[in-house]
Amino acid sequence: MFEILEKILLAGVGLANLTKEKAEKLVDTLIKKGQIKAKDKKAVLNRLLQGTKKLDKDLEKKMKQISEGILDRSQKQIDALNKKLAKISKALEAGKRKNRASETKKKAKAKKK
Repeated sequence: MFEILEKILLAGVGLANLTKEKAEKLVDTLIKKGQIKAKDKKAVLNRLLQGTKKLDKDLEKKMKQISEGILDRSQKQIDALNKKLAKISKALEAGKRKNRASETKKKAKAKKK
Protein backbone atom coordinates (compact mmCIF):
# COMPACT_ATOMS: atom_id res chain seq x y z
CA MET A 1 0.00 0.00 0.00
CA PHE A 2 2.78 2.41 0.94
CA GLU A 3 4.65 1.53 -2.26
CA ILE A 4 1.68 2.77 -4.29
CA LEU A 5 1.58 6.05 -2.37
CA GLU A 6 5.32 6.47 -2.85
CA LYS A 7 4.98 5.91 -6.61
CA ILE A 8 2.17 8.45 -6.78
CA LEU A 9 4.26 11.04 -4.95
CA LEU A 10 7.26 10.36 -7.18
CA ALA A 11 5.04 10.71 -10.22
CA GLY A 12 3.90 14.07 -8.87
CA VAL A 13 7.51 15.21 -8.51
CA GLY A 14 8.26 14.00 -12.03
CA LEU A 15 5.19 15.83 -13.29
CA ALA A 16 6.40 19.01 -11.60
CA ASN A 17 9.76 18.73 -13.38
CA LEU A 18 8.06 17.99 -16.67
CA THR A 19 5.77 20.96 -16.10
CA LYS A 20 8.79 23.24 -15.62
CA GLU A 21 10.26 22.09 -18.91
CA LYS A 22 6.91 22.50 -20.66
CA ALA A 23 6.46 25.95 -19.12
CA GLU A 24 9.87 27.04 -20.41
CA LYS A 25 9.04 25.73 -23.89
CA LEU A 26 5.66 27.46 -23.81
CA VAL A 27 7.19 30.78 -22.81
CA ASP A 28 9.88 30.41 -25.49
CA THR A 29 7.17 29.72 -28.07
CA LEU A 30 5.20 32.77 -26.97
CA ILE A 31 8.36 34.89 -27.24
CA LYS A 32 8.98 33.61 -30.79
CA LYS A 33 5.40 34.48 -31.71
CA GLY A 34 5.87 37.94 -30.27
CA GLN A 35 3.17 37.55 -27.65
CA ILE A 36 5.65 37.97 -24.79
CA LYS A 37 8.74 40.14 -24.68
CA ALA A 38 12.02 38.33 -24.01
CA LYS A 39 12.67 40.59 -21.02
CA ASP A 40 9.40 39.34 -19.42
CA LYS A 41 10.36 35.68 -19.80
CA LYS A 42 11.58 35.28 -16.24
CA ALA A 43 8.51 36.92 -14.70
CA VAL A 44 6.06 34.91 -16.80
CA LEU A 45 7.94 31.70 -16.10
CA ASN A 46 7.97 32.43 -12.36
CA ARG A 47 4.19 32.99 -12.36
CA LEU A 48 3.63 29.73 -14.18
CA LEU A 49 5.95 27.84 -11.85
CA GLN A 50 4.35 29.36 -8.74
CA GLY A 51 1.07 27.92 -9.98
CA THR A 52 2.64 24.47 -10.30
CA LYS A 53 4.16 24.79 -6.82
CA LYS A 54 0.71 25.51 -5.44
CA LEU A 55 -0.63 22.48 -7.27
CA ASP A 56 2.23 20.40 -5.84
CA LYS A 57 1.42 21.56 -2.31
CA ASP A 58 -2.25 20.83 -2.85
CA LEU A 59 -1.40 17.37 -4.21
CA GLU A 60 0.90 16.67 -1.27
CA LYS A 61 -1.78 17.77 1.20
CA LYS A 62 -4.40 15.60 -0.48
CA MET A 63 -2.06 12.57 -0.56
CA LYS A 64 -1.34 13.06 3.14
CA GLN A 65 -5.07 13.13 3.88
CA ILE A 66 -5.62 10.00 1.81
CA SER A 67 -2.76 8.11 3.45
CA GLU A 68 -3.94 9.13 6.93
CA GLY A 69 -7.44 7.94 6.04
CA ILE A 70 -6.09 4.62 4.82
CA LEU A 71 -4.03 4.17 7.97
CA ASP A 72 -7.00 5.08 10.16
CA ARG A 73 -9.29 2.61 8.39
CA SER A 74 -6.61 -0.08 8.52
CA GLN A 75 -6.12 0.45 12.24
CA LYS A 76 -9.88 0.22 12.81
CA GLN A 77 -9.96 -3.05 10.86
CA ILE A 78 -7.03 -4.40 12.87
CA ASP A 79 -8.74 -3.42 16.13
CA ALA A 80 -11.96 -5.13 15.03
CA LEU A 81 -10.05 -8.30 14.12
CA ASN A 82 -8.25 -8.25 17.47
CA LYS A 83 -11.60 -8.05 19.27
CA LYS A 84 -12.93 -10.99 17.26
CA LEU A 85 -9.80 -13.00 18.02
CA ALA A 86 -10.14 -12.22 21.72
CA LYS A 87 -13.77 -13.46 21.68
CA ILE A 88 -12.76 -16.63 19.86
CA SER A 89 -9.90 -17.23 22.31
CA LYS A 90 -12.27 -16.80 25.27
CA ALA A 91 -14.77 -19.19 23.72
CA LEU A 92 -12.07 -21.79 23.08
CA GLU A 93 -10.74 -21.44 26.62
CA ALA A 94 -14.26 -21.80 28.03
CA GLY A 95 -14.75 -24.92 25.90
CA LYS A 96 -11.49 -26.41 27.17
CA ARG A 97 -12.49 -25.76 30.80
CA LYS A 98 -15.90 -27.32 30.19
CA ASN A 99 -14.26 -30.41 28.66
CA ARG A 100 -11.82 -30.70 31.57
CA ALA A 101 -14.66 -30.39 34.08
CA SER A 102 -16.71 -33.06 32.33
CA GLU A 103 -13.68 -35.40 32.15
CA THR A 104 -13.04 -34.88 35.86
CA LYS A 105 -16.68 -35.74 36.63
CA LYS A 106 -16.45 -38.87 34.49
CA LYS A 107 -13.28 -39.99 36.27
CA ALA A 108 -14.87 -39.35 39.67
CA LYS A 109 -17.93 -41.41 38.71
CA ALA A 110 -15.70 -44.20 37.40
CA LYS A 111 -13.77 -44.34 40.71
CA LYS A 112 -17.00 -44.55 42.74
CA LYS A 113 -18.09 -47.64 40.83
